Amino acid sequence: MDRLDALAMANAEFERRLRLVETGDWGRPTPCEALDVRALVNHVIGANRRYTMLLDGATGAQVDATRTHDHLGDDPVAAFLTTASELLAAFGEEGAFYRVAHHPIGDRTGSQLLRMRILDVAVHAWDLARAIRADEQLDPGLVEFALTCTDSVEAGGQRGSFAAPIASLAPARSRQDQLLHLLGRQASLTKETT
Repeated sequence: MDRLDALAMANAEFERRLRLVETGDWGRPTPCEALDVRALVNHVIGANRRYTMLLDGATGAQVDATRTHDHLGDDPVAAFLTTASELLAAFGEEGAFYRVAHHPIGDRTGSQLLRMRILDVAVHAWDLARAIRADEQLDPGLVEFALTCTDSVEAGGQRGSFAAPIASLAPARSRQDQLLHLLGRQASLTKETT
């Protein structure tokens, strides 16, 4: 799976869960302790916009200024699809992988940003699935690609984007569990029933 295909797959995984969100789900807690479903989806859509801005030369301060905005609008699915498509197109532009962007955690190449984005969208697809009690299984090819993004895990950890890796209460039963444990998720716990 190449990098752009991995981003498209991560987007598809997130979209699949987003389409299942019902009215009563928006306030549900997610594995991201500070985020409910609404805040998680807003974060993902907003990050699509922020990464597009970074590729277009925005500063870290300009990007950070968007973090308090409501990115959902009246149709969160449409907002996600629009921003995901725009970001995929931006990464597909000639020379995008070599551009230096001024990310708030420090300068990153477009290639590094892409790996960070793939990892973020993939793990948040799982977070959303866990929150709304949907199918949690991610595409195996996407999981394998995400496991190669350890530099993105370290970069995200610098800013608190991912929880610290955990030593599982039980050994990881799958490559997906390994990925989730690396990102501070306890994948093997039984889902809550309330």
